[in-house]
Amino acid sequence: MNTPPHPPQPFQVEESSQQSAKELSNESPPRAYESGKPSARAPTKAARRIRGEIACAECRRLKIRCDKNIPCATCVKRGCDALCPNGTIPPGEGSRFVIAATDHLRNQITRLEARMRSLEDALAIMHTSETDRPHPLLVPTNDQDEEVESILKPVPEEQTEPFLGTLFLDPHGGSRFFGASGGSESLLQTSKSIVLQDLDLSYLPPEIKQCYQSFPFTPPNVIAAPIQETIESFLPGMERAIALCDNFLEQLSWMFHIVSRQLCVNELIPTIYKQNAKPYGPHDLALLLIVLGIGCLVDLKLRPFNLEAQHYYQLARATLALQSVLAERSVVTIKVLHLMSIYNGMSGKESNLEQSYVFLDLAGQVALQIGFHVDPVIWGLKGREAYDRRVYFWNLMSAVLWQSLVTGRPPSLLTSYVDCRIPTEEDEDLFQQGEVPLGFGIWGFKASQLCLMPVVRAVLAAKPPSYDVIIELDQKIRGLAVPRTDMDTLQSHTERTAISMRTFVRSHYQELMLLFLHRAYFAQAMTEYPMNPLQSPYGQSVKAAYSSACIVLQDTRSQFSRKPVLCARVWRIWSFTFSAAVVVGTVAIRGAHMNLIPPPLQEFEAICKVFSEAAQTSNRAERALV
Repeated sequence: MNTPPHPPQPFQVEESSQQSAKELSNESPPRAYESGKPSARAPTKAARRIRGEIACAECRRLKIRCDKNIPCATCVKRGCDALCPNGTIPPGEGSRFVIAATDHLRNQITRLEARMRSLEDALAIMHTSETDRPHPLLVPTNDQDEEVESILKPVPEEQTEPFLGTLFLDPHGGSRFFGASGGSESLLQTSKSIVLQDLDLSYLPPEIKQCYQSFPFTPPNVIAAPIQETIESFLPGMERAIALCDNFLEQLSWMFHIVSRQLCVNELIPTIYKQNAKPYGPHDLALLLIVLGIGCLVDLKLRPFNLEAQHYYQLARATLALQSVLAERSVVTIKVLHLMSIYNGMSGKESNLEQSYVFLDLAGQVALQIGFHVDPVIWGLKGREAYDRRVYFWNLMSAVLWQSLVTGRPPSLLTSYVDCRIPTEEDEDLFQQGEVPLGFGIWGFKASQLCLMPVVRAVLAAKPPSYDVIIELDQKIRGLAVPRTDMDTLQSHTERTAISMRTFVRSHYQELMLLFLHRAYFAQAMTEYPMNPLQSPYGQSVKAAYSSACIVLQDTRSQFSRKPVLCARVWRIWSFTFSAAVVVGTVAIRGAHMNLIPPPLQEFEAICKVFSEAAQTSNRAERALV
């Protein structure tokens, strides 16, 4: 009786259905019962080959005579005795030569080594709970040392397989993907959920709640004008609105430059508070409302994640739905979506982070729809209008790129199609008079164009580039000079919040790029070469990732001592610091024998204290402590 063929296994070919009469006679079907008793299960082909009963798999594949020895003379002659009796050389051109089997053997060695390391770690953890003495199987011998030295060879580029990432499934059936660079973010997502007080929306009219729930779509049969007037009735007094706008600009201008004081205080507030007769639409009102909401979040006199901030956010989202985001969009629409992304990131709810990512992606898509990635001179824009458009585009571009690295997802703005020029320093000096400091400024825009874009392409590529490309990027990032004004500010220890926070972020901006650039190779070296990662093919990444992580942690500790309340409320600070802490903690646990400077355990303990202090007001810092 013929049995259906089994599907071919990796690195093997399907055996021919034509068999010689002699082989068929040796493979007679087993009898189900003999003398009334069930017989033993028939041996598999692999077992019969090991016993020398049938031809080996390689001889069978080549349809040549096999002497059925283990290994057989034919395999010994061809130099593939390691594969005999059940292994086969992969098919294809040149498959009759031993060199064709090296890919299979090396991949098999890599898999077995990874499994061996996992088993060693598990054995060490179980054994240390009973005694302080190392387990005999974990004590290195001279033979093992020689074997390790022989393994420390660069892996050919074609054999490296990218780490595709993590798919997190929540209890309700939802899923979130985090790519290779988003490993730390996925760890924070899977920790415990923290419950915060939600705003009771019963005071809002039903039509406003309907608009809020319909976003990003405009609800049907809704007349925008009367609902907009109702929403405006919930605005604060004009003095309070100006104070919140100023607070927003002073506390967060170092992180991004989306709106200016000229736009908020000199244009939006007088218009919406009916101080002049300029026309405005729902998205203009939504822009002011979301600025007020974030202004409340960073109002250090209020509790973090306060209800007033939620109030303005609910109104902003409802107002944005009064005008179609997809059909009637403008630059103002992009800014509202971008600010709503920032609000959700700072809202204290981990579940809102997915909305933060979605809002920023949507902002990027709207930007493409209105040609925001094209330089404004094409559309005939000049002067301050062109300058503001360029400044905001590069702020949006930077946000999109960092979100890609944090989540491990492709950017919504494809860098190869960007045509918007970077503003000149002369334009910055001319148009920034009377404004708060311009975030990262021209230096930050150049860093995004020259370094951050290539880092994102290299780290998130489907096929990783060669390690030489990574080293070249490393040198390019290190060659990016920090502005002299920042060095002077570091020495003066200014207390103005906007300048102090801008200097803090700039001081380790290059280190963050280096950390994300080298982190995957650092992990590979620590996993595959635990006895001596520094001597591995990726030893440079181990040094670079550890050094960059230590600088990020030291800067965070220093700035937290100066601005503890504000630092605790900015969630992205703790995301980056947690990524750096994972690297330092890994070295402290698995690489203490490397004797790196500064001592890893000391650095790790110091940052744990900072997380403990920040956890009093920062939910993201509290989640990291789990």
